[in-house]
Amino acid sequence: MAVLDKLIGLIAPPSCFVCGQEGSALCSGCAQTKIVPYGERCFACGAVSPSARTCERCRPGAPRYVWVSTNYEAAARQLIKIYKFGHQRAAAASLASLMVETLLSLNDFEEVRRLNYLIVPVPTATSRIRQRGFDHCAHLARQVARKLKARHLNALARIGQSRQVGAQRSVRLAQPAGNYVVRYPYLINGQNILLIDDVVTTCATLRAATKALRGAGAGRVDALVFAKRL
Repeated sequence: MAVLDKLIGLIAPPSCFVCGQEGSALCSGCAQTKIVPYGERCFACGAVSPSARTCERCRPGAPRYVWVSTNYEAAARQLIKIYKFGHQRAAAASLASLMVETLLSLNDFEEVRRLNYLIVPVPTATSRIRQRGFDHCAHLARQVARKLKARHLNALARIGQSRQVGAQRSVRLAQPAGNYVVRYPYLINGQNILLIDDVVTTCATLRAATKALRGAGAGRVDALVFAKRL
């Protein structure tokens, strides 16, 4: 699939959806001016928190750190839409670049290397994969892993086809509970995990995924997300 993506990029290179500059779905100039950093805040409640550590109130069941690049609005929202629904797989490279930039801006690079993360995507419902023609989160996780020179594994499986987009908040909160199982517990045991997701909404999804990974013996679970839906 990576070879196919490269061929498509050579034949029809992506263009910045903001200014039209050829080379990427979002050029570096527009990324700096159009993407507003989420900053050092708790991913769940938005309270100021050093290095984006999950605050004490929101910590039970959640990843220790959740690094979020930006809010799900304006250019960030459009970038997600062209990636997931506009069949522009090349946009994953722009998303991954912004996510890795967020991670390294809030952490010492040597500390990230020491943790030796195993990159694990939050699994997508199979109905959505069939609809879009690819697993957008798994593809994004591969891009992040490539930029960090880290290992990646589709270690989680999703039970059921519940969809969060458009659902009421109470439904979204209840949906992910127990929805994930670990495919390869022997590969998770003792590993530090970096969960990858494109958008976080109620935080229930990250909690459910974290619960499954910790149950399989993960040493530490953090998460890296592109956008927080308000």
